[in-house]
Amino acid sequence: MKKEARKPGSRGSGLSEGWLAFFLILPTAIVILCISVYPIFRTIWYSFFDLRLNHPTRNKTHFSYSLDLEQYCDALNSIQSQLKKAQNQVPEDDEKTSLDIQEMLTLLDNFHNSLFTRKDREELYTTVQDYYDRYEAIADENIKYLSISDNELKDYKAFCASLHSTASSFSDESLSASKALKKSVQAIDTFDFALVEPNYLGLGNYIRYLQNNRLWNSIANTMIFSFIAVAFETCVGLILALIMNQRFVGRGLVRASILIPWSIPASTSALIWRFMYDGQYGVIAKALAALGIISSPAVILTSRAGGLFGMILSDIWKTSPFMALLLLAGLQTIDTTLYEAARVDGSTPIKSFFHITLPLLKSSMLVAILFRTMDTVKAFDLANVMTYGANNTEFMSLYAYKLMFAQMDFGTGSTISIILFIIVFLICMFYIKVLGADLFKNVRT
Repeated sequence: MKKEARKPGSRGSGLSEGWLAFFLILPTAIVILCISVYPIFRTIWYSFFDLRLNHPTRNKTHFSYSLDLEQYCDALNSIQSQLKKAQNQVPEDDEKTSLDIQEMLTLLDNFHNSLFTRKDREELYTTVQDYYDRYEAIADENIKYLSISDNELKDYKAFCASLHSTASSFSDESLSASKALKKSVQAIDTFDFALVEPNYLGLGNYIRYLQNNRLWNSIANTMIFSFIAVAFETCVGLILALIMNQRFVGRGLVRASILIPWSIPASTSALIWRFMYDGQYGVIAKALAALGIISSPAVILTSRAGGLFGMILSDIWKTSPFMALLLLAGLQTIDTTLYEAARVDGSTPIKSFFHITLPLLKSSMLVAILFRTMDTVKAFDLANVMTYGANNTEFMSLYAYKLMFAQMDFGTGSTISIILFIIVFLICMFYIKVLGADLFKNVRT
């Protein structure tokens, strides 16, 4: 009996085709995971810590108390060598200073011996000392940091307090007479920096910054800028799209010229508009002042309302062509016979616009508004170039940049970035679930 040949759409071939499709998209999925998802999770992770790259003990993530052996070794060797030099510089009749120096040396030796009694710790410190003698930095955190218990933490704090107490007993005459003694006293603070405290805060950064007025002001500025700019860009873009969709002489030239503002880099465009807003020689600033719209040419760049107005206007000029381009693509998908049938039925152009153009353009408008909203919420170049956040014109992206890169505070900078990410995500969900509900319902049916 002959075996029946398997049909192309049978279950077996379907499974093999499914697995083949999976393996084809797997490399792309991995790339997306590495490039897009990993940085997000890494930023979330940093937002749970008080992570400051310009701080000697908070430039790494730490969950418990530990000792920076590189810093400790440097402090111990420096203070001991300076104190031994100071012993030879102290006058013979100054017995008190000599006793204090000897007391400090004894204190250093006793604490060091008590901390490194175990053989494994002694070997670890010997390794650190070898790096110190070779003037090499320690990159391996297993070597650089030594975890300490609660009792050792108390002993270390008591040790630092004893060093400071002994150092305070030196007279000003002794310190001025011996440079080595003065240097050793100044180096005592290095032991304080060697103690690494845990910098895990959990949701502490979020709780602290959600009560910060500066954050809420930046959110308000971002939302005002985004809402007004996108609304005007949609209207202007729709008008431009309707013009470019008509048949007239020179239509290609008009389409190309309209896209010129969009082709200019954002930072360059912001710099051009900043010059035009300048209170001394800005063309637009002087024109608005002459028309009585603003009280002074300097108002635009020196006030919150003026700064937001200037950034909104410049963004409308630059990105309206982008909206026009997306909407023009949607207009050209509409069947022209619908307009001809409407004219036959006696419909006016205005009625055709509201009953044919807008309903059929909904999907294109949703995509255009969604893209522009995400861009405006993340806007950085305009605020950075035009005002740098002065006069309460700071956007969230600029606020995060200042914390993360200007102040090197990666923990709080990451916190602001995640809050911005959540806001963008919620806005996208709003557009898709609310504005695009009917659209996607029609697609499913």
